[in-house]
Amino acid sequence: MSPQFWKIPRSNTALAQQWLRRISKPLPFVLEEVNQRMVNRAQIMRPAGGGVVHHGCLHPAALLNVKTLFTGREFTVFAPKAVNLPVEPLEKAAASFLARLLPGRAAPNAASAIELPINAPLPLADESQAMVWSPLWLHAVSDPGQCLAEWLRVLKPEGGVFFSCFGPDTARELQGFAQAMGEPFPDFADMHDLGDLMSKQGFSDPVMEMEKLTLTYSSSSKLLDDWRALCGNSLATRQKGLRTPRQFEQATLHLERLRHPETGRIPLTLELVYGHAWKVKRTTKTDVATVKISDIKGRKGTK
Repeated sequence: MSPQFWKIPRSNTALAQQWLRRISKPLPFVLEEVNQRMVNRAQIMRPAGGGVVHHGCLHPAALLNVKTLFTGREFTVFAPKAVNLPVEPLEKAAASFLARLLPGRAAPNAASAIELPINAPLPLADESQAMVWSPLWLHAVSDPGQCLAEWLRVLKPEGGVFFSCFGPDTARELQGFAQAMGEPFPDFADMHDLGDLMSKQGFSDPVMEMEKLTLTYSSSSKLLDDWRALCGNSLATRQKGLRTPRQFEQATLHLERLRHPETGRIPLTLELVYGHAWKVKRTTKTDVATVKISDIKGRKGTK
């Protein structure tokens, strides 16, 4: 078992349950934005030929721009539960063209995400994939090291991984709210710690970047709704049971005190960490130089 990475343990079961609730709702703006920012950054990446694995925070509506980046590659999506994925516009256009040529031809079937428990090994052969794509995922899983090890295992030599996750300043405005509700608040990893973890797992030359976004809200309820859609509370130490309306009201005061005196809006900080690295083929040196004892000339000393 991998050593505990988080100060406050995560629950993969809670994460899966929350994910199922999220995909039934509209696409969170931040997930769409993060995917696009990853797509923009990934333009310079040139992984080996082969398939792409999506293993991250999934909302079907956020996949199209990612799939467009990897047009022509086999695209495999893993999720806690199987869900239908949208058909790409190019696939629809091709199907429409073929339907005119071949009347009666069926429309393309919607692809499905492959159901996979969060802590389960990827059902893929060793060194079979060119790229792993993972938006806003590592900060939520219970064992990021195990996740990285699986990514490394399935990647071909010269294959790459590109991920994003939340950094330590994320949602710092909610810490007082969580404390007032009697709830722990998740710790998020510094980008240097994640880079060290990638190197420890065997990735080569991790490159880490960080940027901060500040969202503002007219109401604390909207802020909390967005936070639940993005991250929520999947901690293993989360308390069970209902909270009283008064307790929630008192907790909300922590957010109301953050209103900007001029704009009247409440801020929410998101620290976004991006990381990419490559799998390098490591060769074991087998050449052994042999030297005859007779060829070793000692140096005579003088007395």
